[in-house]
Amino acid sequence: MVKIGEFAERTRISKDSIRYYEKIGLLHPEIINKHSDYNNNDILLIETIIKLKQTGFSLLEINILFDWSKNTDHNKILTQEEIQNVLQIKEIFQKKYVLMVQRENNIKQIKHVLLKADHKIEQLLERNKG
Repeated sequence: MVKIGEFAERTRISKDSIRYYEKIGLLHPEIINKHSDYNNNDILLIETIIKLKQTGFSLLEINILFDWSKNTDHNKILTQEEIQNVLQIKEIFQKKYVLMVQRENNIKQIKHVLLKADHKIEQLLERNKG
């Protein structure tokens, strides 16, 4: 268990961001003597949040994803309103998936261009050894 200062250092996230993540329900540290104590699971959670943010998820979408993952009873019979909510969540996730595939393809294309440029540079340097 670590206090917020050490947690901020380990995760490279500001204390203000950590407190905000707690406020919006993304983080749930243990409270001991009115102080938040963080563990390794909290570090993994922050790493997941960072990766999701880097791939284009908003904090609201991350919160929806986490809530949905934690609170879903797969055997429950849904109301019509709940079905609509699940369909909205599904649509969000499908759009994010399509974006991820597009970004992945863009990265592959950029990697190819960089490799070609590197190869040409190596050829030029090889020809100009002196």
